[in-house]
Amino acid sequence: MNDSLEEELEIAGEQDKAGTALSGESFKAPLREVYTPRIIGVDESTPIKKVIDILQAKKMGSVVVTKNGVLTGIVTERDILLKVICIIDDLENTPVTKIMTSNPQSLRKEDEIAYVLNNMHVGGYRHVPIVNEKDEPISMISIKDVVSWILDHFPQEITNLTGEPFRGEASREGA
Repeated sequence: MNDSLEEELEIAGEQDKAGTALSGESFKAPLREVYTPRIIGVDESTPIKKVIDILQAKKMGSVVVTKNGVLTGIVTERDILLKVICIIDDLENTPVTKIMTSNPQSLRKEDEIAYVLNNMHVGGYRHVPIVNEKDEPISMISIKDVVSWILDHFPQEITNLTGEPFRGEASREGA
């Protein structure tokens, strides 16, 4: 192995040990360290068709629903799948309130990461709205955001794994 490669591996190993390891304390960090301030919201009067168009165009998995700027619900791709397809015919005139989850669990940016993990696990949620003190949505945290944050704290030998596990040399029998 050449000297520069060996030196880079040594530096990477030191960086791994220097504070990226997860501990119980890691999960006491505030949610603002995990989420990004992005959110798509619609008013309660928005037709389901427009919500579907937004989800498709933005390649998002959920939107928040508001009334006068205050969180009243959430609509996820799962809601579309389970509550709309082959059930509701008039998507242009049916308001999103017919399929939204009302009063969804929400958190604030100063809440601990442990709370979003608990809410997602216990409630089976993949998206949790982040609100301010007036219950106005300011962001959405997804399970993908949480997993990315966790992986940022793993050693590089874990995060740099190849796409498939090694299962030994493949052997071909026959010709």
